[in-house]
Amino acid sequence: MDRVLIRLVGLLGALLTPEAARADALVGTKTVTVISDPMGNPLPRSLPGAVMDYRLNVSNPLGNLLKPVKSVVIVENIPDNCDLQVTDLASAGRGPVEFLDGNLLGTGLLGSGLTFTYNPAAVDSVEFYSEGAWTSTTSATSGSYNPSIRAVRITLAGTFATSTAFQLRYRVRIR
Repeated sequence: MDRVLIRLVGLLGALLTPEAARADALVGTKTVTVISDPMGNPLPRSLPGAVMDYRLNVSNPLGNLLKPVKSVVIVENIPDNCDLQVTDLASAGRGPVEFLDGNLLGTGLLGSGLTFTYNPAAVDSVEFYSEGAWTSTTSATSGSYNPSIRAVRITLAGTFATSTAFQLRYRVRIR
């Protein structure tokens, strides 16, 4: 009897500890919206010189209720024919990647539990891949863009709450 109880307690402990549990896959959808093109079309098209917003929506399924998801890392490759905007995207001092937490109507309810920081003078959530190495700083070399950036890595700290979501947005220009 004691061995069965110990085994059962051991099994429950293994089920509840994040190290032993494998989380279900996060659900991500990516959309691309053309913001403007060099022709000034009212319905902009994907032409050389066009500016596009990439949005990545990520949600944590209910299946992860007992399997905490911590420290989400997302790597987004920049298409070969595009340059990443490396200046502030949303507002001054916010950086080239916008993090929108999935809270309910701005009330703070249903927040993802993840945190995003941007501070080019310190280690933050955003890194850039250029010339074979990752770096936390970069500068614009062509207007607001840097053509040498081939990927961006976003590291979100905290524990991703089950049945919540967040969105990342970044901007590119077609060469």
